[in-house]
Amino acid sequence: MSEPVQITDKIERNRHELSRLAENHGMQDNKVLQQSMLLDELINEYNRFKYKSRFMNRQPIA
Repeated sequence: MSEPVQITDKIERNRHELSRLAENHGMQDNKVLQQSMLLDELINEYNRFKYKSRFMNRQPIA
């Protein structure tokens, strides 16, 4: 399995977990905050990977 697919799977699982935690504990709970920060990191990791691969595969203009 390729890196972006693994990351997107993790993002989706963590997004569902965040939703579940928010429903059960409310938006102000520390568990929800921790899960939100974890999800942010996964999204940042995905964006870094996508930017890096786009930058590396770029063709010269001239």
